[in-house]
Amino acid sequence: MRKNIFIDGESGTTGLQVYERLNKHPYVNILPVDKVRRKSASYKKEMLASCDVVFLCLPDKSAIETVEIADQLDNESPIIIDASTAHRTHQDWAYGLPELGQNYRNKIIGSKRIAVPGCYPTGANIIIKPLIDKKYISTNNPIIISAVSGYSGGGKDLINYFNKEDHEPFFTYGLNLDHKHLPEIKFHNNLVLNPIFMPSVGDFIQGMIVSIPIHFSSFLKKVDTKIIQTLMEEFYLDSKFVSVLKKDEGLNSKGFFRPDNLVNTNFLDISIFGNDKNEQLIISSRLDNLGKGASGAAIQCMNLALGYDEDLGL
Repeated sequence: MRKNIFIDGESGTTGLQVYERLNKHPYVNILPVDKVRRKSASYKKEMLASCDVVFLCLPDKSAIETVEIADQLDNESPIIIDASTAHRTHQDWAYGLPELGQNYRNKIIGSKRIAVPGCYPTGANIIIKPLIDKKYISTNNPIIISAVSGYSGGGKDLINYFNKEDHEPFFTYGLNLDHKHLPEIKFHNNLVLNPIFMPSVGDFIQGMIVSIPIHFSSFLKKVDTKIIQTLMEEFYLDSKFVSVLKKDEGLNSKGFFRPDNLVNTNFLDISIFGNDKNEQLIISSRLDNLGKGASGAAIQCMNLALGYDEDLGL
């Protein structure tokens, strides 16, 4: 029997992507939304009561308000999959990145409260988690994260900005060193220090690269590039969506590493670029900021929560 789905915020960037992907899912029925009444609390309660799963593609404040309405339904509340930042560090919510470990996967399965990770934290956490869990770096280690995303990550305002003739080809931002995605990166890796996070946006619509440079002296064990390559391969061996590429496999014919290879997919790939002589390496993850970084991850979580194959419709 098909599950009824309510997309709250279906006209936003993430909402549109969720709708497009769910429209091809064999086991769901997307409920139509009354655009006139959609912000009414009573209407939301009606919709929440009539659906099996709700996707919240909303600003934080609106997402919190909607969850409060859903809580009034007690056991009749639907599964909530929240794409905002509001619940990503909440102990009672599952964090929607099952690749981080069996405990993360188990918490999603059967859960009714799931927080979808941000796109940047997805790329960063996928890199950091194996290093922390397998005790290659300390939770006290200072971490630097450099990242570039397509402009769709900024929603309609940034998309409109880049559609104008007079715009920057590339810019960095978050230079107050207090980006909204830092708390979830720190929380899910038990980091003591705030990472230095340097996000940027390029003149392309979708795709992203997240990179973390590391000196060998930062590791708690003796390492070389091959050891870190093997660590990543073993950690993600059974993952359906995360792949660890071999040396130079992710580069184009000119040796360039582009951010848009996985657009319109739910896949993420990891590349390790190392120089053993200089005792340095860079670990990079590449993903679609609107796919594995948002809507694709949300549907993957829905599949796990409902007991479907996690790649169904993806």
